Amino acid sequence: MSGTLSNGLPLSSSIQLVCRKIRRWQNRLAPVCIALVLLSGGQAQEKSGEGSLLAREEAAFRAAVEAAESCVVQIETFGGLERVGDELIAEGPTTGTIVDSDGWIISSLYSFRQQPASILVTLPSGKRVPAEVIARDTSRELALLKVAVDEGLQAAKPAAALPPVGSWTVALGKTYDATQVSQSVGIVSALGRAYGKAIQTDAKVSPINYGGPLIDLQGQVLGILAPISPGTFFEGDSSELYDSGIGFAIPLSDIIERLPRMQKGQDIQAGKLGIVSTNQNELAGPVRLTGAAPGSPAAKAGLKAGDVIIEAEGKPIYLLAELRHALAPIDAGKMLHFAVQRGGERIELECELVAEIPVYRRRFLGLRLADDAEDAGVLITGIEVGSPAAKSDLHIGERLTVCAGQPVANRADLAGRLAVAELDQPLVFTVVAAGGEVRQVEVVPTIWPSQLPTDMPLPAASVDTNLPIQVTDISLGDVTNKAFALVPPAADQRRMGLLMVFPEPGELDRDKTKVAWEKFCIEQGWIVVVINSASSQAWSMEEVELASRLLGRLNQTYSLDRSRCVTAGLGVGGRVALAAASVAREQINGVVTFGTDLRGFTVRQPNAPLQSLDFLLVGKSEELETPASALIKRGYAAHVVSAPDLKAGAWETVPLQPVTLWLEGLSRL
Repeated sequence: MSGTLSNGLPLSSSIQLVCRKIRRWQNRLAPVCIALVLLSGGQAQEKSGEGSLLAREEAAFRAAVEAAESCVVQIETFGGLERVGDELIAEGPTTGTIVDSDGWIISSLYSFRQQPASILVTLPSGKRVPAEVIARDTSRELALLKVAVDEGLQAAKPAAALPPVGSWTVALGKTYDATQVSQSVGIVSALGRAYGKAIQTDAKVSPINYGGPLIDLQGQVLGILAPISPGTFFEGDSSELYDSGIGFAIPLSDIIERLPRMQKGQDIQAGKLGIVSTNQNELAGPVRLTGAAPGSPAAKAGLKAGDVIIEAEGKPIYLLAELRHALAPIDAGKMLHFAVQRGGERIELECELVAEIPVYRRRFLGLRLADDAEDAGVLITGIEVGSPAAKSDLHIGERLTVCAGQPVANRADLAGRLAVAELDQPLVFTVVAAGGEVRQVEVVPTIWPSQLPTDMPLPAASVDTNLPIQVTDISLGDVTNKAFALVPPAADQRRMGLLMVFPEPGELDRDKTKVAWEKFCIEQGWIVVVINSASSQAWSMEEVELASRLLGRLNQTYSLDRSRCVTAGLGVGGRVALAAASVAREQINGVVTFGTDLRGFTVRQPNAPLQSLDFLLVGKSEELETPASALIKRGYAAHVVSAPDLKAGAWETVPLQPVTLWLEGLSRL
């Protein structure tokens, strides 16, 4: 069967999406059906005198736990060994699972991120022994520990195969009492989660049983419970998923497969390819490439702009999500076999995935370009002083029609070419002058400048800057948050920047906001939206998604400039702005924090082409230099603006000139 549907997806891919939806409904209905069966069956058996089904069910759970509990241990981590008499003591217990009778124990990385000085394990016999972390699997959030034992331990018995969705499971832990296991009953609610790396269960999973086993009704171990949270961008945000109704377990078969390497002290890390997809939407297809990250396996394999990845590890690839699903189980150091379509030809390729792509830093030419697409190429409207473009033979009013041998359709097209450019190699442009003269010009890109731009472009000639700005309320539908927007004149006739502001809990004064931002919005073409918290006391993590919802709504009314979509936060609202940007990375390219405490808040993922975020941190410079340095180390552009007297909510204490220069400078190439 072949062809496409009206949504543009390949027919086979669309069928897969429908099947996934059906499976989700089956997952939701499974507990209800089981409950009905138990209820009706139990009533019938009680009436017939054959005994209580519930009692037999309880006995089955008890037997499963008894079969598996001898492989569960309690683990304590602490900064230094302490003793009360002859007894070792510690704080912060967690759970581990014995996977080899010679003293090998798997646990979650949750309790070992801070590099504890000492680790103490209480064995099923009650004996307490020191342990050592031998290796880590950062892709699956696991740690391998070794304890010295005088006699063999009972290792976890792996299940022969993963059970079907809807099967009973029990999550075990051993933190409250070293002699007894905690138990949480649920079902397998999904398989292949976290891009194929995890089993999903609706059993109650939290830090008390991270590292413990998820077992079936035969007492066999399906997987090891871990706080795996794919896609999390920031440390310190909402990465903890416990108490959310779902939990994840890494299949024990996958762990055993990697156990020999970990026993040799080899850490396991996710393999990275380094492609740059033209469309970052996971449900986008086909997977057409803008290029490859410089120095990445993809670049070394010879991937080129325009290539379409059509197969990976023997599986057809139609969507970006399918490619990520194929990549996720492959560890760094392992080979990836894939195929691309290039100019109608199928090309087979392979490369070795790596743990880290070389740190990527955003490229810079120093050009301002028009948004029009009336003629071929893009029009140069500005050239920044001292930039690579200023040192070349480019001039305002000329058009760039070809870059690196590929036609330039628009500004976004050129941005994609620049994103994957090598820093030590010139980009060759075909340039058309105002008089029609055609010539070749070379420009060597540099990394994004550490200094702010010195000026902003002039207001659009067609805009009457004497017209007033409009302050309008925005309805958020099913939520109680109040929001308002500053909308400049002719907003529906030009490309607009968007600044979404999360203030301190409560409501931000709209009149003062208007006074502070009115001139900038009118002259430079920006919409400022203020999203107030539902509670006057605090923000909730559910409100983080409001930025994405507003973006979708405003995109229907205005033509938003993707290079100038920014979240900002005042005080505590700065953390909400950071989290909102991480959720909507495909739509947001900058974050501003005003007087936000950023201790313990760093990026988890390194910078990447076409996925970059720029950061502006405003406040006490001595408090912001450390987080800014951490961002820069990961490849991001981060600026600090000193404002020692800044007060959250008081726009008059904010140094708006450097802030507005930074905002408008985002659109440079």
